[in-house]
Amino acid sequence: MKIPRRAFEIIQEQAFRELPQECCGLFAGVQHVDHRGNIENVVHEVAPCRNCLYHGRENGFEISHNEYCDVEKEARSLGYTIVGSYHSHINSPAVPSLHDVDFARPGHTMLIISFSEGRPKEVTAWLRRQSGGFHQEQIRVVE
Repeated sequence: MKIPRRAFEIIQEQAFRELPQECCGLFAGVQHVDHRGNIENVVHEVAPCRNCLYHGRENGFEISHNEYCDVEKEARSLGYTIVGSYHSHINSPAVPSLHDVDFARPGHTMLIISFSEGRPKEVTAWLRRQSGGFHQEQIRVVE
């Protein structure tokens, strides 16, 4: 995945601000597919969302259908599509959970920032395969 430095900073700022609960948001951008079928999602805009999970926001997240649709509509108006999402993990590794597997759409990137004892530990990105499951991808932060 490729993401602008300022968008990456916005995610980190939101994650700190929402501690001890998980933060979440969506990526708007374009998807490039090479001749072998390899996907690279290029993020142009980040849309911080509200974690609307009723209980357990320390261990999970949910983006409301209405907010997702609003972000999707705005992305289309800019010539983009939703290419993925991000969220934080509190005191757990930056690997997709079972809930994450259910949330991510095939072809989308999921960025996870993990915290341990209130401090950032790691940031990873995962591409949801068409056949199911995830494959870890490189994060390229660009100016």
